[in-house]
Amino acid sequence: MEHEETQKNRRSSWSLLRPFQMISISLLSLLVPLSFLFLSRLSLSSFSAPVTVSGVFCLLHQVDVGVLYTILSLIIVSTLIHNLSGKPECSVLHAHLYICWIVLFIVQACVAFGIEATMSTTMSINTDTSFSLASQERWVLVRVMFFLGLHEVMLMWFRVVVKPVVDDTVFGVYVEDERWSERAVVAVTFGTMWWWRLRDEVESLVVVAEVKRNLLIRLGGLDFVNWWMYYICVGIGLVKIFKGFLFFVNMLILTINRSRRGCKLFVVDDMCNDDNV
Repeated sequence: MEHEETQKNRRSSWSLLRPFQMISISLLSLLVPLSFLFLSRLSLSSFSAPVTVSGVFCLLHQVDVGVLYTILSLIIVSTLIHNLSGKPECSVLHAHLYICWIVLFIVQACVAFGIEATMSTTMSINTDTSFSLASQERWVLVRVMFFLGLHEVMLMWFRVVVKPVVDDTVFGVYVEDERWSERAVVAVTFGTMWWWRLRDEVESLVVVAEVKRNLLIRLGGLDFVNWWMYYICVGIGLVKIFKGFLFFVNMLILTINRSRRGCKLFVVDDMCNDDNV
């Protein structure tokens, strides 16, 4: 009885703290799409208006970009492996919460520093005609697959890093069960960010490399990394579409089998009734 009363009090207190949890989840989950926005602007600025910076700022900028690329690459690869293996979704770092805190702080600092730097150096960038044409020629299906893949990457970031930190901060304990409202907040946040900025700018991750190749301009190492990250996300989206198709086919087969079993049972009942008569 005392245990049930404790559980009831805990749930009531959690219901009061739930709005703060949702706001924190929506804001911290935005770090992944903001990272892609920063890297796409960085790629575009290197193509349209290269800026040479010397001194400590240049070193900090290189470290910032390198760390952000490393963390994003790990998240993207983990998302691809998770989608291919189909293992249960859970946070592998919730037992080591300090790692989640460190990763979250590093990504937040890198995104803030990077976006501020790109805003100060790319205020008046005029995109080249070839770049605009190449961006418009992207297949709609490829964009859809990238959209789905990036959403999966954002969900992985939410499950592995954001949720353990937010739950421990707000509730004092990591809640392993994932609520539909949490997934809805992440999806709405990502959709808003995509419609506001990402859908117009994120294509530069891959288009800049393609335009450079067409113009016989030497590709840099970051161009290859951008191209790789973009198409890994496309691959994740393709896996999601394929899994959704298999789920639909499986449900269709189960429905057909159930209808056949129902028809057989109906026929057998009719035959038994006729025999009794």
